[in-house]
Amino acid sequence: MITPVEISDWMLKAIREEGESLARMSGWLEMERYQWVSMTSRTISHILNGGTVLVCTDEERQWFGKYIVSSINRLGGKSRPILPIFDSNELLPKTLTFKETSLINDVLDISYKDYMFWYIGKTSTPLANLAFSKENGFFWIFDDSIQDGLTLSSLDTMIDYRLIQLFRIFEKTLFDALFGKIILE
Repeated sequence: MITPVEISDWMLKAIREEGESLARMSGWLEMERYQWVSMTSRTISHILNGGTVLVCTDEERQWFGKYIVSSINRLGGKSRPILPIFDSNELLPKTLTFKETSLINDVLDISYKDYMFWYIGKTSTPLANLAFSKENGFFWIFDDSIQDGLTLSSLDTMIDYRLIQLFRIFEKTLFDALFGKIILE
C-alpha cells in the first residue's frame, strides 16, 4: 500500500530530482562541440552575409519551430534587429512528391535571397526531403544521422530541455557574432 505524501514534500522532491537531471545533462553538448561549432558557424555566417533561414520541423516539433522564430524576432524589450529567420511550416505543404519538391525550391529561390533550411525532426518526412534537397542546411535530426547534422534521440526524456538549450546557445552565439563579440570559424 502506498502512503500518500503531502504535496509540498512531494513537490520538493520532484524539484530536486529535476535539478539533478538537468545537472547530469549539462555536459552532453561538449561531446558534440566540434560538429556543433561547425554547423552553427556556417549558419550564422549565412545570416550575417544576407541569407535567409527557413525553419521547418516534423509535426512533433512544430511547437519548437514557432518558439525559435518568436524568440529570435521578439519585438520590444531587447534592442536587437529582426533577422531573416522565418517559420516555413505554415507556408509549405505537409505532403510533397519529388517533383513538387523541385517546384517549391524554384518558388523559394524566387521569394528568398539565398535561403537555407533549419530542419528539426525525423528524416522520414516530406519536409525533411525538401530541407535535404538544399545544400548546407542546419539539421537537428532525430533517431538517425546524416552528414553535417546533429543527431538527437526522440526517446530522450530530457529532449525538450536539450532543444531549448541548443537554441539558447545558438541565439546567444548569433547575436554575439552580430555585435562583434566573437569571431566565427
